[in-house]
Amino acid sequence: MNLNRFINDIIKPWDELNSLLAHQYAFQPDLSDITRLAGNIAVSIRHQVDFAELNDKQANKLSLAHQVICDAGDYWKHGSLRKEERNCPITVAAAFEYTENGKFRFLRNIVTLTHKSLGESDFLETSAIAAKFWISQHGFNIEWSGTPTCAPQKFEQAARLKFDPRYCINMSSTQIKFFKKVGGGQFIPFDPPEVRFELYE
Repeated sequence: MNLNRFINDIIKPWDELNSLLAHQYAFQPDLSDITRLAGNIAVSIRHQVDFAELNDKQANKLSLAHQVICDAGDYWKHGSLRKEERNCPITVAAAFEYTENGKFRFLRNIVTLTHKSLGESDFLETSAIAAKFWISQHGFNIEWSGTPTCAPQKFEQAARLKFDPRYCINMSSTQIKFFKKVGGGQFIPFDPPEVRFELYE
């Protein structure tokens, strides 16, 4: 594995996905440009063992993030796996902050990995950790933050999303998650007393 290919196959697509997730778009949870990009990134990270002196078992032991991404990549590529405990589907949901005065702010779209035995995790965060693991293993000198981007602060009367067929060929449903900001600026899941949702094209 050379540096340019690593950047081309993992870093650049990760940055493109990160940027797209910060746009206020609605996506089919399991099939869109989002899941395609995430799936391809997972497959590229998964196959870093092909360019290293580590095997799958050793890499998984050294990095839990790699293990999760490895299983997500295999699931994306092959569907349900022989070892069911490795199954790890990729889905996307829009995240909104809810305020006490009943307003909504789009945070970003979140790609979730639902690992059968290791639980849920944020794809951007987990894949960034796994990518940095391989940056270290390969001895690459890359200055890359791998930090998820949030949308600009904009509070609205409803949770609003735009459907854009450029990024999602068909949409029969979309998922929304709500969060509330608590002390220290941390967000926790929250069930608003009233939800106002608007979808536009």
